[in-house]
Amino acid sequence: MPLVPPSFRAMPSLHALQEWEGYVVEIRDDDFTARLVDLTGGADYEDEEADIPLCEVSAADAEKIRVGSIFRWVIGYERAAGPVRRVSQIVFRDLPAISAGDLSASMAWASSVETAFRE
Repeated sequence: MPLVPPSFRAMPSLHALQEWEGYVVEIRDDDFTARLVDLTGGADYEDEEADIPLCEVSAADAEKIRVGSIFRWVIGYERAAGPVRRVSQIVFRDLPAISAGDLSASMAWASSVETAFRE
């Protein structure tokens, strides 16, 4: 029987059952609290809160956890060559750092908008 070339092997796929986007509001020794937007339910604002164990986060993403960090949380079925597995996957976004100059420019813009509305 011929071997299947690597390019034709089934790649793992994730079928999402539930998906949230959230941000960290508090960090403790073993878990963190997050505010969540239910993307599966079509929510437009964060209306849920969860305490998530830090062990749910990969070692690479654990370094990104800070108050205000934004992440995506997916619970679903992972399909690959073997058995179907139910998984929970949390991935933190890689966002560029905000510089002091960016913050100053944003504050000046917000102040000018506020002034325009008051006139």
